[in-house]
Amino acid sequence: MLPPGSSVHSLVRLELDGRPPAEAAVVARIPRLPGARESAPTALLYRYDRWRRLFAAIYRAPTPGAVPFSADAAQLLGGRDAAIFSGLDDDGSRAYRVIGLNGGQAAVLREARFAGTLHFAEPLLVERGPADTRAWRWNGGQWEQAIPPDGPAPAPGVSWRYVVRNGQVVARADVVRLRPRQTLRVLAAGGGPATVVLPDAQLDVVEAGFRQREPGTYRIRIVTPYAPPETAFVLTVIVSP
Repeated sequence: MLPPGSSVHSLVRLELDGRPPAEAAVVARIPRLPGARESAPTALLYRYDRWRRLFAAIYRAPTPGAVPFSADAAQLLGGRDAAIFSGLDDDGSRAYRVIGLNGGQAAVLREARFAGTLHFAEPLLVERGPADTRAWRWNGGQWEQAIPPDGPAPAPGVSWRYVVRNGQVVARADVVRLRPRQTLRVLAAGGGPATVVLPDAQLDVVEAGFRQREPGTYRIRIVTPYAPPETAFVLTVIVSP
């Protein structure tokens, strides 16, 4: 659904109306003109059309901020998700935009810029600045300021490394445990043949690796050119609160 020359920066699954199948929030780099080398980061929101049985774009706009961050999603009200697009401005401030459904149509629910980082303690959006922390709750019609949750900032990402020896994937562990929203980076160490990393279809794809909002068990397969796909190395990812 993207024009030629585009590349996907991140892809997050979400449920705008609280019903499956899930919609998708995508950050993509799209050529400014057909065939152009320069590309512009673009925020897109796709929704499943149950009548036509296909995904259709319902929102498209430049990403907030000069440097785009990975797309994200948060459950804000009554089991419904909203997409969050964010980025870093030239002055170092964080810009973000919350896109949800309003009357069945995609709409900007919130747009803000501040100095700090953005976190999620569903159903709260938490802005952590250098001087204070503020939280916001969507009541279905407007945003209300709320008491920020206690506790530390989200845990940093985890790196899992592997090597290829004699055509086989070798790693110190084949199980990784994460918290919800914690990013997993899958890294090949050393030389050797190129491998293909095949993540579970339920894992979100972010710029730094893979991530999941919901607890559960997921799998990532790593295929080498010397072994059939059925013998691929399987990394088990356990996401728990």
